[in-house]
Amino acid sequence: MKETLNLALRLALICAVAALALAQIDGLTREPIAAAEARAQREAVKAVLPAFAELVIDTLSTDTGEVVYYSGLQNGAVTGCAFTASTRLGYSGLIEIIVGVDPGGKVTGVRILRHAETPGLGANYAAPKVLNRFYKDRELAGDWKVVKDGGPVDAITGATVTGRAIGDAIATGGRRYAADRDRIEARPAATAVDQEK
Repeated sequence: MKETLNLALRLALICAVAALALAQIDGLTREPIAAAEARAQREAVKAVLPAFAELVIDTLSTDTGEVVYYSGLQNGAVTGCAFTASTRLGYSGLIEIIVGVDPGGKVTGVRILRHAETPGLGANYAAPKVLNRFYKDRELAGDWKVVKDGGPVDAITGATVTGRAIGDAIATGGRRYAADRDRIEARPAATAVDQEK
């Protein structure tokens, strides 16, 4: 009994020290990780939007939560708008993307922000050159089905599931953007966060 109690106390002490160490590490890494994620988001926005001088962030409340839109401005005129979209239809689950669209409704860029797709197959979509082929010269309101499903989008051979998922995310985000577009354009400019591209 005494030996069991002694082992339990030692285990509790080890757990307490480990918990304290993890809390300290979390405290030290939380801000740098958040800053790195913010930088990555900012770079993704710049990559998908046409040239702009000022970036305005606008957050809208919807029935499904908050949606953030990034509008690029040049001499007071909107050059494009970017928004995130996601789907759980990826081969390995969640895929989160950011989509840029010009005022005429043409897709100006797509970047994958987060995924867990298979390296060498679905993960190849993370390369901007591959994604460029996926969305180039396409309207946001168009058909985003892959060729294998009777649509016009050319998916990577062997990674059709990921292609379908990206198409689904673009289409879903596009419908949300179309529904919110009037509200975005009617709202006063929110916070300018970038003065150059």
